[in-house]
Amino acid sequence: MGGVAHTDIAAYVLGVLDEAERTRFEAHLLDCPHCQFDLLEFYELPEILAEVGKYWPDPPIPQPRPLGGMFDELARIRRRRKILTRVACAVAVLLIIAGPLITLAVLPSGSAPVAEAPAPVVASTPSSSPPDPGTASMFAGSEAGKSLQAQVIVQPTAWGSNVDLVLSGLSGPRSCRLVAVPWAGPEQTVSNWSVPAPGGAVLDPLRISGGTALSPAEIARFEVRTMDGELLETIPR
Repeated sequence: MGGVAHTDIAAYVLGVLDEAERTRFEAHLLDCPHCQFDLLEFYELPEILAEVGKYWPDPPIPQPRPLGGMFDELARIRRRRKILTRVACAVAVLLIIAGPLITLAVLPSGSAPVAEAPAPVVASTPSSSPPDPGTASMFAGSEAGKSLQAQVIVQPTAWGSNVDLVLSGLSGPRSCRLVAVPWAGPEQTVSNWSVPAPGGAVLDPLRISGGTALSPAEIARFEVRTMDGELLETIPR
């Protein structure tokens, strides 16, 4: 053989090259990524042929054909596999997108789930007497002339109350605290927080959670104050 060709890979794997040809091909293999890739695909060929020989003692001898044609056929097989893989991926994506639409289409008329509209929150006037003990309470407030809007939900617990505050329209920078004012007895601080200067990372509305030893029935109102004592908002029942 006068030179080394890429198609020598099959002969090399099958061991039909003589010593000189094998030496030249191995030197070529060190610098040829194409042959290195093909070698990974052909390295099991001798074992496969040996396994076939166990169950097919006298296989028909195929007609010789150029190895270049074999590689062209292998390239076609690779392209066909890539196309099939892409089609399968596209089908999977379509199924993911169309699944919810198909589900809605097969549901009987009127059986599609409908989200319930949230009940409106109405600010009530302050009560002159405590509510029944042990029940959840809603506090809401928005004073005239102020941009602040606040809502407090109080849930009873074994040790007092969980308190959730939703507050919008509060500008910074300032440090604030939420105070629970009872019908009788000393007030209690529920939570405190800081509001950064305009342009800082701040959520509006703010959602703040805290707790107090007072039960919902013992709380007359909440107040939002600065740490210096300035009253920013009164949140009655």
